[in-house]
Amino acid sequence: MASTQKIYKESIRVGVLLAGTAGFIDSYTFAFHNMRFASFQSGNLLQFSVNLAAGKLAAALTFFFPIFFFIIGAGLNQIIKRYKFINTIQWEEQSVLIEAFGVLLAAIMEVLNFPTEVILACLAMFMSMQADTFGKLRGAPYATIMSTGNLKTFGAMFASYFLTKEPEYLRKGRNISFVLGGFVAGALLAHFLGQFVGGWAMFTPVLFLFIVWSFVRLDRQDD
Repeated sequence: MASTQKIYKESIRVGVLLAGTAGFIDSYTFAFHNMRFASFQSGNLLQFSVNLAAGKLAAALTFFFPIFFFIIGAGLNQIIKRYKFINTIQWEEQSVLIEAFGVLLAAIMEVLNFPTEVILACLAMFMSMQADTFGKLRGAPYATIMSTGNLKTFGAMFASYFLTKEPEYLRKGRNISFVLGGFVAGALLAHFLGQFVGGWAMFTPVLFLFIVWSFVRLDRQDD
């Protein structure tokens, strides 16, 4: 691929959709699954530690399950990276397609009222795959499921621009702001859709992921 050719998997539209997916899922699970997270494992790890310290083993284990399956998801993605697919199929394409079907499975379980622990474990595993698959936004590092690093980058880029007047810093800060906006938009959408349609709202991030897959496929076609 020529260096001037667009890399769709690193495009802003893909970054916004992925961040929107993460914001949607974590907002939904926080609101409708007793303030638990599917992808924000720092929150789950904190809750696990607090409950463990208080001697509440059963409560601690409910936060441990998504942490454990998040680790499993990262390991699964390494297998996908190393598997030799036929022809020119990209591993990123395979990963996001598997994630889409995984979140679809979680959405079906949500509608069927499966236990919270099962749904969160499923979501955590596939959100881990997303985090491990997409790490560049127009060549610059970023995160698709957690915003702490993106906020740091946003602040650093705009401060660097005001100090140096280099347009590259402004461009990178602008790009990361779109991702942050996507995360917030996804979280807001989950809140309102969840109130109106309940568990059916969880099919929304499935749609986002299939759109991402359609963009990532374009990289293979352009090779």
